[in-house]
Amino acid sequence: MRRIPLLCALVCLLSAFSACRDAIEEVPLSASLITLTDKFFDVEALSAEKAVVVGYAGKILLTTDGGQSWQAKDSGTNAALYSVAFPDDRHGWISGQDGVMLHSTDGGETWQPQDSQLSDPIFAMTFIDTTHGWAAADRATYLKTTNGGASWESGYIQPSLEGVGADATLALVDPIFYDVQFLDENTGWIVGEFGKIYHTTDGGQNWVEQQNSLLGQAGFSDALNLPTFFGLSFSDANNGVVVGLEGKVATTSNAGQHWTFIGQADGGALFDTEPLYAPHLIGAGDDGWIVGGAGRVLRLQGGEWQPTSVGMPIATWLRAVDFFDADHGWIVGGYGAILRTTDGGQSWLRVFG
Repeated sequence: MRRIPLLCALVCLLSAFSACRDAIEEVPLSASLITLTDKFFDVEALSAEKAVVVGYAGKILLTTDGGQSWQAKDSGTNAALYSVAFPDDRHGWISGQDGVMLHSTDGGETWQPQDSQLSDPIFAMTFIDTTHGWAAADRATYLKTTNGGASWESGYIQPSLEGVGADATLALVDPIFYDVQFLDENTGWIVGEFGKIYHTTDGGQNWVEQQNSLLGQAGFSDALNLPTFFGLSFSDANNGVVVGLEGKVATTSNAGQHWTFIGQADGGALFDTEPLYAPHLIGAGDDGWIVGGAGRVLRLQGGEWQPTSVGMPIATWLRAVDFFDADHGWIVGGYGAILRTTDGGQSWLRVFG
């Protein structure tokens, strides 16, 4: 007499298990927008809570809540995206591989292509307002727009052979430009391969080389042997920093008329030779950050650049750093690394999406 209730219970149990199994199979394994295969190359902080991240395979991510959630935005391309720049909270540009140039007028919600007139990679951009912008590209080429990217004018900077040994002049051909920054319509800098540092005071019509002031420092006697510079940051028209290969950091306090390697006396590197990719000076330039290879992070405090910790092991390169204000900042890099601080870098949190 007890077999019937027992059999009914067994049937109900099996039915429940089957229903649970079907429900589990319907749940996706992962809905994450950020994975270990992601490579992020740049970040722009638009407010204390809003940021845009760009990277490999045309990926654009947007957060409006400090990284608690992310939205993937359509880029219309699978090309690597290297740089993002917003002169205000609505108008932004993204540049990348194969001459890709994208433009947004709604704070990064949607992106439309612009014709850069290039097929080579565009590694960095800078905008001083919604109409005036410049970009750094391959083959000693830079771009300029005065109409918000409706059209781009390309320029070529002929490298000087000053300070280059006679047996090495053929090697100095069309250096790659990796970063560019303008402070106003006239004043700007470009840096790149072979330690090139160029300065303009007329909006890019003419460029003056500045890197030769580094010769005789850190064992460099030939300009061709200067380290490639990947990034630069100026806090004003006089004070700036450039960073690059071999962990080299160079600073200026007179608009680049003279640059000085800082760090160890025997090499000008700050305690390591891993490459450094991006500096970011905050406010008047008395605070700043540098990120680079092997998870390296440097901070400017008390007028000195020193290695610092983000409070967790970082087993990848870090490619970009940006702060909205003195408290709210972001760092991005390889293996899907996105870090955020809300207390001026006293603590950092790894963001997952």
